Amino acid sequence: MSRRLVLSLVVVSMSASAENVKTFLDAAEQGNVDRRISIEQRNRAAAEYRQAWTSLFPSISASAGWTHNQYPAIFGNPATGAEVVIIPKNQFEAAFRFDLPLIDVQRWFRMSVSGAAEASAELRELVTRDAVRRQVVGSFYGYAASLAVMESAKKSSAVASEQLKLTEIRASVGTVTELDLLRARAEVARTKQVVADTVALVATSRRTVRTLTGLEPPESLPLPVDDVTPSASLAEMEARIEELPAVKAADKDAQAAGTIATASKLALVPSVSAQFTQRLTNATGFQGQAGTYNAGVNLTWRLDVPTFMGMQAQSANEQAALLQGDRTRLQARDQINSDWQRLQAALIKIEAATAQVEAARRATQVARDRYAAGAATQVDVIQAERDVFGAEVSQIQARTELATARASLRISAALPLE
Repeated sequence: MSRRLVLSLVVVSMSASAENVKTFLDAAEQGNVDRRISIEQRNRAAAEYRQAWTSLFPSISASAGWTHNQYPAIFGNPATGAEVVIIPKNQFEAAFRFDLPLIDVQRWFRMSVSGAAEASAELRELVTRDAVRRQVVGSFYGYAASLAVMESAKKSSAVASEQLKLTEIRASVGTVTELDLLRARAEVARTKQVVADTVALVATSRRTVRTLTGLEPPESLPLPVDDVTPSASLAEMEARIEELPAVKAADKDAQAAGTIATASKLALVPSVSAQFTQRLTNATGFQGQAGTYNAGVNLTWRLDVPTFMGMQAQSANEQAALLQGDRTRLQARDQINSDWQRLQAALIKIEAATAQVEAARRATQVARDRYAAGAATQVDVIQAERDVFGAEVSQIQARTELATARASLRISAALPLE
């Protein structure tokens, strides 16, 4: 096979694998329950922000009522001779009130807090998105690994079955002992148990992928292509923590806490509002007018001990939010360091696992040849076959761990997934 053809097959395999992952990541964006919850939380924060800033708008209220009085209060005006209705028999009233906040520091700061909360909710949604992506990538590659392990277990079981048939033939002509035959049967039974475990593992990992994405994964899935490209340095990765949604969200929370603390201090500032009221009634009284209005400006000021206690509480809450931001940065650095170290180990393990598989397969062939020549025992052959299966499982784990670690590191460093 030419070098160009090999490269073409690798590129096709990488494209197919990437397309499969992308399909499930896109499905998780729409169908994952955690993502949908985070979207609704963002929508709620946006609605609360709109509610906060629209509270600065003028408000209109209306009221109306009917009252039946047992005795009316009506008398004539000596000056004009007109009736003065103080209390009518059936009293009708309607009022329309227009209120406009002029100075309300508490409302102003609540609007600012709601704006920071909305921005924080948007960033929290991105945090959830990254967490879901991490889960999808891990479960997707885990499912691919479980399929590969199952195929390796089935191959190992088939080899054990063939070995049992050969041993039975040799036992029939007396060239092997009964102990060799019993060992071969025991090995077949053991490999069947391993196959059963791998089938259960495939079913479980398949269900996990479906739960996370809402899509049914394919029956067959290739392992990710080994990308042994060295990653950027740890210092370069850690330098990106300010770009992380979790860090930005923590800063927004601290900003909101600081705004609340400032607002608690400004609670001592009086609030000023204007009002206009139109009243309609048939109890005209001495005014003799069915419709009257009044307008005015109101000043409200309150001073009490709980207000001062609240200042201290909000100041402590602000400091806690700032410390939470520091902790988020430390956690982000630790996560990047953990993923980076995991990737470096995976790069080493993938090479070692490949060499281990080649050596184990070669050792199996040597054990078979020696057993056929009478220079080795059946135990040597069985152990060699087990070593091959163990080496193949280790290689599968190393390959999927490499792909998962690389994706996790990019997510931890706020880099787009390749």
